Amino acid sequence: MKLQIMSPAAARVDFKVPPAPRLETLEGKTIGLYNNMTGGADVAVNRVAEHIGRRFANVKFERYGGNLRPGRPALSRGNHIDEEEAIRIAGEVDAMIGATAH
Repeated sequence: MKLQIMSPAAARVDFKVPPAPRLETLEGKTIGLYNNMTGGADVAVNRVAEHIGRRFANVKFERYGGNLRPGRPALSRGNHIDEEEAIRIAGEVDAMIGATAH
């Protein structure tokens, strides 16, 4: 008898994306908050916004995730930001913070 053991893990893909340059300040900036709609991600981005808002003046927040933007993709665990949407978001915010929770 031959026993074959299979792993359900996907093949690993290694690639590196360099971090974006840091902003000198968050004062007066617009920060995007991405919630991928997993349990707790909304709590995480809201908490981050709360702390940033206390520390920096005139910060605005734009939220992404779910069906918040008519005519735009409804972002979720199964429908992530694609290249086209990323380009649109980049034109709307100075920086982006994402949360994936569970």
